[in-house]
Amino acid sequence: MKQMLKIEIQRAFSGAAFKVSLIIGCLISILQFINVGIKHAMDPMKFYFYNGLDFPYTIVNTWMGAVSDAYYEVYIRILPLLVVIPYASSYYIDRKLGIINNYYIRTKRINYLIAKLIAVFLSGGVIAVLPLFINLVSTSAILPTLVWPGGSEINANAMWSDIYYSNIYLYYLLYFILEFICGGLLATIPLMISLWINNTFVLLLFPIVLCEFLNVVTGWATSNTIRGMKPSRLFSMTQLAINYWQSYVLFILIIIFLDVVMYMWRGVKHDTL
Repeated sequence: MKQMLKIEIQRAFSGAAFKVSLIIGCLISILQFINVGIKHAMDPMKFYFYNGLDFPYTIVNTWMGAVSDAYYEVYIRILPLLVVIPYASSYYIDRKLGIINNYYIRTKRINYLIAKLIAVFLSGGVIAVLPLFINLVSTSAILPTLVWPGGSEINANAMWSDIYYSNIYLYYLLYFILEFICGGLLATIPLMISLWINNTFVLLLFPIVLCEFLNVVTGWATSNTIRGMKPSRLFSMTQLAINYWQSYVLFILIIIFLDVVMYMWRGVKHDTL
């Protein structure tokens, strides 16, 4: 199992697809830093107008994860595609090319399937978080860390608002962990449907189409928890619409359940050889 996991992780992180996806995410992050972060830092006398008051620019109204600008909107919208590009189609490709048979001869099927799932999860999580982390660190290097009372979009009813106003970097750390988990699980969706779809292009596009569909239909729900499962809200730290921890728990449990049933169980039972 350990050797199988090492092989899968190496394949996931050393491939060109991972580098391409990471470059795209980092490009958005860097462009936002140049056009917004540096611009704010170069003009310290320019003020941020919010809620009828003027506030000096700080990281909380500048870095990509804290503002609802075009860069973050684009990043969130294409994130379901970015997280699957690195390695999510590898299970289908291994089956199509017969590579999976070589692995099944050397190890148990469950070992291969678990190693594949972990590698896909880790690659998706890194892609979801690393560009944001780079942007936060870069912005923190040129702007002060100040949270002005009444100068933030995070209100008292927002999730973890008490942490936000007492230790903002702990708040961001918790959100990074949460988005790593959600991004990693989102990347595993193609694994669930690989036994039914015989086209790599469709396989990779399925998560982003599904997320856009959920962005629409969850808005019709009367339950706050269901509305909170809107992917564009789950991956947003701005909390323009308040996030709910119940939505994250439900999202995580559903994906884990489907991974176990549609990927693990079907993968073990599927006659490959």
